[in-house]
Amino acid sequence: MPANERERWLNELPTAHEALLPYLRKVLKQRLSTQNDAALQTPHLSPNTATTSRLAGDPIGPYILIRPLGSGGMGEVWLARRADGAYEREVALKLPHAHLLAGALRERFTRERDILAALSHANIARFYDAGLAADGQPYLVLEAIEGVPITDWCQSNKLPLEQRLGLFRQVLMAVMHAHSRLVAHRDLKPANVLVTPAGEVKLLDFGIAKLLHDESRVNVDTLTSIQSAPATPRYAAPEQLTGAPVSAATDVYSLGLMLFELLVDKPAIAGHAFDALRGGAPRDLPLPSQGCVDPSRRRGLIGDLDAIVHRATQHEPAARYESVAAMADDIDHYENHRPIAARHITRWDRVAKFVRRHRLPVALSTALTLALVAGVAGIAWQAQEARAQARRAEAVKDFLLGVFSAADPRLPAEKPNGQTPAKALLDRAVARIDERFADDPDLRIELMRTAADVYRELDEMVAYQSLQERQLALVVQRHGPLHANVLDALHEAATLAHDRGDLEQCRTLLRKLDDSLRRANQDASELRASWWTTWSICHRDQPAQAELRNQALEKAQALFARVAPGQRGHVTALIEIGNEHVSQNRLGLGIAAGEAAARMAEALPTRNEAELQTIYGNLGVARTQSGDFAGAGADFGRAAAVAARTVGSDSRKTWAPRSRQARALHLGGDRAAAWPLFDSLLAALPPPSEPSPDAHYAREDAGERLAAEGRPALAIPLLQQAEQGYMHSSNFEFALRRVRRHLGDALDKAGQHSEARRVLASALKDYETNNPPNSQTVAAARERWARFLLDQGELAPAQVAFEKVLADAADPHWAHVALARAGLARVMLARKHTEKALHYSAQALGDWDQIKGFRDVRMQAYLWRVRAAALDNAGAHAEAKTLRDRALAQAKRTDAPESPTLTQTVYLGL
Repeated sequence: MPANERERWLNELPTAHEALLPYLRKVLKQRLSTQNDAALQTPHLSPNTATTSRLAGDPIGPYILIRPLGSGGMGEVWLARRADGAYEREVALKLPHAHLLAGALRERFTRERDILAALSHANIARFYDAGLAADGQPYLVLEAIEGVPITDWCQSNKLPLEQRLGLFRQVLMAVMHAHSRLVAHRDLKPANVLVTPAGEVKLLDFGIAKLLHDESRVNVDTLTSIQSAPATPRYAAPEQLTGAPVSAATDVYSLGLMLFELLVDKPAIAGHAFDALRGGAPRDLPLPSQGCVDPSRRRGLIGDLDAIVHRATQHEPAARYESVAAMADDIDHYENHRPIAARHITRWDRVAKFVRRHRLPVALSTALTLALVAGVAGIAWQAQEARAQARRAEAVKDFLLGVFSAADPRLPAEKPNGQTPAKALLDRAVARIDERFADDPDLRIELMRTAADVYRELDEMVAYQSLQERQLALVVQRHGPLHANVLDALHEAATLAHDRGDLEQCRTLLRKLDDSLRRANQDASELRASWWTTWSICHRDQPAQAELRNQALEKAQALFARVAPGQRGHVTALIEIGNEHVSQNRLGLGIAAGEAAARMAEALPTRNEAELQTIYGNLGVARTQSGDFAGAGADFGRAAAVAARTVGSDSRKTWAPRSRQARALHLGGDRAAAWPLFDSLLAALPPPSEPSPDAHYAREDAGERLAAEGRPALAIPLLQQAEQGYMHSSNFEFALRRVRRHLGDALDKAGQHSEARRVLASALKDYETNNPPNSQTVAAARERWARFLLDQGELAPAQVAFEKVLADAADPHWAHVALARAGLARVMLARKHTEKALHYSAQALGDWDQIKGFRDVRMQAYLWRVRAAALDNAGAHAEAKTLRDRALAQAKRTDAPESPTLTQTVYLGL
């Protein structure tokens, strides 16, 4: 509003608002410089210029104000901390101006409190408390968010399109949660969506939110009449500007505008003042691709993303997405190359998406297109060949469309149209290939190869193998045994043999492919690079081949960097390099390779989300082994986030990374962070009787950690459920050994010593039978068995077992070597050999200082307690007390209150 018109506007306010006139005049005078659209978009956050009515240090209820975060016409927001010792947490304190809190405005403040209390979502700033200060000042206590607006975050970090959509998906999830609680936000804009340093989205400011389908007797129109327009016209829906009813579609519109800005790095509506928009006339909004100045980015926006934004920002609410969930579905479909609802998809679009989704040989289409272009530009025989190639491409396209057309009247009538299994559809199409394309054998080859790939994706391996053999026979007949299809098939067969555990067949096929690649002069090809990677994988079971595996992977990486840099095969090679380094305890190199693989995988035009989840999971394992528990927790959290955005946050594919994340945090001693993750995960698991390896892993992880922190009675049922699950699953013998070692530990700590003896002895025997004697798993099982014997007073066999751990361990820097030395120190203490106890306990602490691989911070406290006992026996009581106090302080942070590490004055157990 122009400055010279403001006084007239004030004088024309309804009489109901006369009481506000003095305050409004003051605000307009103080905020003269902020009456532009940019100021409307961004809250006034500078503590140096904000006008506040309070001072730092002022008490508000049980809170002390620290510094102002912002102020405006309706109130102030302060950073504050709790002053009564109830908890240590900085919060955001929202203080509405007390003189405005009368009648409708008080109702509105109460409404905001009730709305916030109803919302609980990871991407919404949390509501903690509300109250009334001694001077009558009402307040809301909210989560204090350190972050920047989502648009600033994307621009400053130069995020690629995929990561921008990932952040936007978090916004959608937050708004969907609000809508599920019948709350429309009504002021969605980048300034109200912050991204934390960890990359997590937080939705703020439900100050003008509205309850959808509100049936209360409160007059919502009255509640909002003091500010009938939203705070930011640039992001307002047309119905907000005209005073029409607000619905979920209102938020959809604002989300569309926000998405435009995330895609283009500038607002869809540039510089309009409020008066120009208040009439609510249809706006001619540009498409993202039209507003984008970067040619490379523009190409990625044309089509689906343009259509999504266009659908969300329709002038009429009924023409928009019917819900935020529908908009989220379209974005998911875009990222997974499925047709979207917002756009009319041509038959060819559907084929292209199907091909990308199922990883079929898109190189075929590229080659055919290039041939066509060359033919048009070339001489007559090239043009003729190009036309033939084009006809084949069209035939492949029609074939794929025909396969999955559930409306075909020739399909069996026992199932309604659209409900016929995909394999049945494919079977019928395959049966017609020979007859329909008898005069074009090369087209038959491509169709059979395409169909075989689809069978493989459907996991119909018998049908896949049969059709693959037919296709290859025809290829060899027409083009010989060195054709690309034959070479690719040999490599694929080798990887399938590995996947089903037939390593000898894998190696045999790789030898055959090696010879063929040489004969075909393909030693500098992408397929040869993949061969080196697969050779390493197929020899992973041979420890003596470790150096050769390293060399093979380095050759693969170098060749990919030369002939196919940054492609999927290159990513796979880096993953395997990282795995190899970690398996050989070169953790720093393994983490570096994993990070490189993650960067490369994130940059792929069509990301393989399952592979990306594996990469982050591998990184989490490596960081856990290195003792970087916070980093491991973050990596496992990324793996869980990838799974959540791919298949949904409640999918079973999220269970394993969420469990590993909680376990890593707990290994580092962070119980406060670990148990909310464990608790929410355990609540989401299916019944123990359901065959689900990831659920078994989650129960095992939680049970192991419960026993470790001193709650064995709660651990035992979870571990027993996991054991039963593994027993009824094939190929989980290794997991049975592991869970039985954990179960034996819990039984021992719970005082069930007879059963613990049986389980621990059985687990050790299984490890000795199935694992190398110098492996860390055998060392761990034997050390735990020795500790059980020691606690039972069986000193001689305990000593023998501890000494065998030291003699057999392949690496003297393993945690269980340090634990074995501590065990020997306890044996010597029991035998009154103080000098030997001092010797072993000192060695144990020295081992810990050079530790490599797996560890639990609770192990170090155990070593301190053993060393303190040895020092006490030697008369060094002051030094012993220092160590004992240190162990106790750590136990208070890492162990449960009922743990004997806290309840017993002198405790030597782990």
